[in-house]
Amino acid sequence: MIPPSDVDNLQNVIKNLESVSKGADRLFGTADTFINTTDKSIQDQMKELHVILLNLKVVTTHAKALVDSLAEKPNRVIFSGKAPKLTPEDEIIKSSKPLPAKKP
Repeated sequence: MIPPSDVDNLQNVIKNLESVSKGADRLFGTADTFINTTDKSIQDQMKELHVILLNLKVVTTHAKALVDSLAEKPNRVIFSGKAPKLTPEDEIIKSSKPLPAKKP
């Protein structure tokens, strides 16, 4: 036969375990919410960074054309000349390799 004090101790342990279980449930729920919110925020920032990098790719390609043009004929800054045919933005963005800034 189990003494009554052992039964009381066992009931207290069970109550404490239930309390710990509820606390753990709350903790995991909060952690899950935090992770989901952070994940969505990071995904949004990655999409924005992707757009920024594509724009940078276009700008640097066209800047190379400008620098080359000014190096050949610096007077183009004052006296406008015939504008070179630049590589279209969509071609620059689609390419995985550097493209020439000017179309041949």
